[in-house]
Amino acid sequence: MANVSVSIEIGAPVEQVWAMLGDFNGLPAWLEFVRSSRLSDGGRIRHLEAMGGAIIVEELLEHSEHDMFYRYTIVEGPDPVSDYVATLSAQQIDAGKTAVTWASRFEPREAQQATSLVEHYEVLYRAGLDRLKTLTEARARA
Repeated sequence: MANVSVSIEIGAPVEQVWAMLGDFNGLPAWLEFVRSSRLSDGGRIRHLEAMGGAIIVEELLEHSEHDMFYRYTIVEGPDPVSDYVATLSAQQIDAGKTAVTWASRFEPREAQQATSLVEHYEVLYRAGLDRLKTLTEARARA
């Protein structure tokens, strides 16, 4: 089993950060890799189209507005992984600062792919969280 965890501190109130982060259908707003998102099955399944045309289908496992996190799994996608489960969470540091974490665990289909898959997800998570930080801090200053 491989694990990835990327965290970032954002200079914006947790409510503002969660308003963007907590929208299960809102990934295209802050993850440039994702071109579009469409929900089905009462909002529990999202169909993502990546910039390269790949389709990724994910299922929402748990969502908590109160605790500001959601957990999802990949049902179908191009990455050679199984048992992928990820969590996105926001936690208040103080009135104007929020810690955001994107973490996952997964089983690489081939053991020798573990390192490159961990690096792939670290780059993806970091790019998304950096953009989330830029967008939410700009809104907090506005």
